[in-house]
Formats: sequence, C-alpha cells, structure tokens
Amino acid sequence: MMADKSYRQRIHAFLLALAGSNELLNFQASKISLKEVAAISLLFLGVSLCGVEVRAQDQWEKEGEGEIKEVQIEIVKDRQIVLPRASRNFEKVRPRPYEPIKPAITYEFKNYRFSTADYNPAIRPLKLKQEELSRMYGNYVSGGLGNYASFFFEASATTKRDKNKFLGAHLYTLNFGSGPIAGKNSAASNTQLQVFGKSTGSMITLSGDIGYENRGAYFYGYDPAVEVDRNRIRQSYDIYKVNLGIENTKSGDFNYSLKGGFSYLKDHYQASEGLTTLSFSSNYKINESSNFLVNADYFMINRSDSLVATSPRHLLRIKPSYQFKPFTNLLLTAGVHVAIQNDQYSGSKDFHAYPHVKAQYQLNSSIEVYGIVTGDIDKVDLHTLSSENLWINSRIQIYHTNRALEFRGGLSGKIGRNVAVGAGVSVASLNNFYYYLNVTDMYNPAGSNVGTAVTKFNIVYDNNTQRINPFAEISYAKAETFTVSLRGDYFKYSTDLLLEPLHRPNYRVSVNSRYNLYSKITVEAGFIVQGGMKAASPGDPLPQNNIIIALEPALDLNMKGRYFFSKQFSAFLQFNNILSNKYPLFLGYPVRGFQVLGGVSWSF
Repeated sequence: MMADKSYRQRIHAFLLALAGSNELLNFQASKISLKEVAAISLLFLGVSLCGVEVRAQDQWEKEGEGEIKEVQIEIVKDRQIVLPRASRNFEKVRPRPYEPIKPAITYEFKNYRFSTADYNPAIRPLKLKQEELSRMYGNYVSGGLGNYASFFFEASATTKRDKNKFLGAHLYTLNFGSGPIAGKNSAASNTQLQVFGKSTGSMITLSGDIGYENRGAYFYGYDPAVEVDRNRIRQSYDIYKVNLGIENTKSGDFNYSLKGGFSYLKDHYQASEGLTTLSFSSNYKINESSNFLVNADYFMINRSDSLVATSPRHLLRIKPSYQFKPFTNLLLTAGVHVAIQNDQYSGSKDFHAYPHVKAQYQLNSSIEVYGIVTGDIDKVDLHTLSSENLWINSRIQIYHTNRALEFRGGLSGKIGRNVAVGAGVSVASLNNFYYYLNVTDMYNPAGSNVGTAVTKFNIVYDNNTQRINPFAEISYAKAETFTVSLRGDYFKYSTDLLLEPLHRPNYRVSVNSRYNLYSKITVEAGFIVQGGMKAASPGDPLPQNNIIIALEPALDLNMKGRYFFSKQFSAFLQFNNILSNKYPLFLGYPVRGFQVLGGVSWSF
C-alpha cells in the first residue's frame, strides 16, 4: 500500500513538471488511479508531439529551402571490453580410507554333475514323389529308297537300363542296283550284321561281338559298248569275325585291357585270308606325376588264292614307355617300339627297334603344343587293302610297311568355349610303302573269242618314300544346335623307284556341318575336295615304264535333312554328289552322279 502511494506521488510530480505550474492540476495525487495516469500520459504525449511538429515545421519554413545539411558521423569501435580473470579453485576429491568388509567374503568351488534323459526326436522325413524315369528308345528302324535303284535299311535293338549287362544287335544294308557305267554291271552293295554284348562285374568287365559283313561290286572299268559276262566281272568280299575282351572295371593304379579276335575274309575268286589278333594295353601309376605304359599286339595272317597258299605271316609289336612330368606344364613320354615280323622282300629283316619320344607342353589352360619322334611296322593285309580298293586283284603280294622314322608336331586346343583348333605337320620315311597300279585283264564273254580289257589294280612297293603332310583344322560347336568343322591336308611324296605316287592325293579339304532347328528339323551338309592323284597308263607291267595320267579332282557336295514328327518318328531326305561330278578315285572307276535317297525312321 505504501508502494502504491509513492508511485502516485511521482506521477503527480511528473505531471506538474509537464504543466510548468503546480496550480495547473488541482487534484490530489492520492486520488488518481493507474488508468487515469495512463490516459493523462497519452493526452500530454499527443499534445507534445503536435507542438514539436509545429515548431519543426516553422523552423523548416524559416530556413526556407528545407535542405538536409551535410554532417559527418564518426563511429569508433576501438573500445575493448576487458573482464578480470576469474579465480577457479580445483580441489581433488581425496580417496576414502580403506574399510575392511565385515564379515569377510569366502569362495567355495564345487563340481556339479548334470544328467538328462536321452532325447530321441521323432523325425519325419519329407517324402517326395518319385520322379518318373524318362522313356528310353533302345530300338531303331530306318529305311528308304532312291535313284540308281538304291535301297537302304538299318535296324538296331539293345537292352535298357541295366548297369551290369548290355546286349544288342545292329543291321545295316545299302544296295545300288545300277551304277555310272553299263547300268547293273556297276551295281554295288554293303551289308553289315553285328551282335554285341558287355557284362560288368565288381572287378572285371567282359565284352564281345560276332559279326558278318559283305561288300559287293563289279569290275566296271571297261568299254561299256562291249558286252561282258556279269558273273566274270563280279567281286564280293565276305567277312566273318568274332572278338572277346576283358578289362578292369574300376580305374586304379593299374589298368589293363586284353582283347582277342579272329576274322576270316573270302572273295569271289577263291582268295581268302584268316586274321588272328591279340592286343594288350596297360597303365601303371607310379605316383601323381609318372606312369609306366606297356602296349603290345600280335597278328597271325594266313592267306591263299586260287593258285598259291602262302605261309603264315607273323607280326609282334611291343611298346613299353615311361611317362612323367619334369615340371608342371610339360608331359614327357619316352620308350621304344620293338617289332618282329617274317615278311621276306629285298632289304627286309626280322627285328626292328624304334625310339619313341613324345613331348606335350601346355601353353595355357586351353592350348597344347606337342612333338613326337617315333617309328613302327604298319600292318598291311587283304582286309586293309580290300576296304580301301574293291577292285584289287586277287593274286597279289602283300607286305607290311616299315615306318622307319616319323616326326609329328603341332598344336591343339580350344579358343573360348566353342572353337577347337589344331595344326601341325608330319614327316615320315616309309620303306616298302604300297601304291595301286592299274593293269588290264582280258575277259571273254560266254561263246565269244573276243576278249574285253577290264581294269584291275595290283600292289606295287617303293623302297623309300618320303612323305610330308602339313594339316590344319578348326571346328565350332554351340551345344546341340550348330556344329561345323573344316580340315585341310597337303601331301608331298618323294618316291625312289616309282615315277609318281600312284593313286595318292596331293591335297584334301573337307567341310562338315550340322544344324538343329528347335529339335524338329536337322540339316547336315558336307563338302570334300580332293585332287592331285596320278595313275599309270595300262599296258606295261613295269610301273617305271608307264605313261603318267593325271586324274580329275574330286568335288563332292552332299546334304541331308530330317524332320521329326515326334521323338519316335521322323522322315529324311538325302542328296549325295549334288554337283554330279563323276570323278574317279581309281582310274577307270568313276563314282555315281547325283543321288537322292528318302525314307523314314522309327524309334521304339
């Protein structure tokens, strides 16, 4: 209450000062309230402002022009505020004195054993529905017809899904009722029948097969304008064979394979040959980087013709070698090839020994370079010659080839995932190497005294032939959709006694491809170019006195398409020798021209 009275007195004094006289306001300060004081203050403030404005206006008008005078204002910011340093007293907290714990803490260690009952959870395995095995089609039948009165049939039957045994049979036949010269006098046929089986045990695996093959043809290398007796120019080879084999089932430190067989061949002119074969191969692993290899084979050949029964020919070859890695990327094989044979010809000997050294170096994970120095006795018999040339004579001399020394070197590997490449060269020195020399035989038709010259082929040998064979190949494969391969070979022969390497090509280029379109259509194509072959003019039995004849190069383009109506049934159409180039592989025996063959196939 006292404070409120003092405040009012001060307000009253302020008002008197503003009025300039104590008598201006005639009221008691104690009787003025705060609201009244505020109202009076606002009233006097407005009157004062009006007076100031009037006086400022009069002053501005007296000065006349009302211009703002030039003034200078100086602001000084040099003053610094300095505070006295505060005194701060830091006093560390003193540690309290140690007070012993009462009562003292004691520790006691005890071994506790816990025993719980065995927990046998009842596990219920998830039962999946057994996946059905995909159906296998182990049986196959295919047949077709074509021009040149051709007939094709193939069939096979095998057992299914038995890991312990495997049995099967295969039949193949392709017959041409006519050919390029004199119609049916140049017919040909090829028939093969084979029954095979395999039994797998825990330790050993047994295998075997029985087969029959017939190759039929005619000696149509004569003037087609002349009539001949078909039976007298007919040729056929019947071959009966049986083979047995035994080998270890599981691979281990020692692996082996022993095979034996017998084959009997007979032709239309009472020439025959019995071939007994025995072969052995083994591999003994010494450690991770070395192996000991032993390969051996034995051949006994009994041959006879309509005039002479020759004594048995024997050939034994033993090839031991040691294989090791001197360092990571290099694999070396060193050994010897030993051959014992009883062929009798000029300069022949029974015992032969050849070095065998092979080096394989891995340039990187996909490219390997290799080099081989070797030699051997190459087996030659009537089985071999008749498969190469159907029109050879029955009464011929047959000897093995002595490959005295051979060098092979090159590289092989892959570029990326789809491209495989290979290139190299082979240089060989061949003693007693064989060639085909064309000769003429005279045939008289039934009831005629006029002879007909028919071309046949004898075997002639060269003492020392040098052969150089550079080659290169490349292939591309994209899964099962598209594949293509290209290979080129060049052959250079240097003969000793012969003027030319008779019926041996100088070059060969082949291209093969296959395209699978959505597993419904497959297209296969092949092209081969071969040339540079030479033959001797018929007449003189001595090859060095014959005139050399150059044979036309072979150009052969073929295609085959197949459409699958289902997984089991399909139809095919095949075109052979599309260019219809009747080139001769042997003098006087051109091949058939354009050929078409169509048919169907069924798997079950």
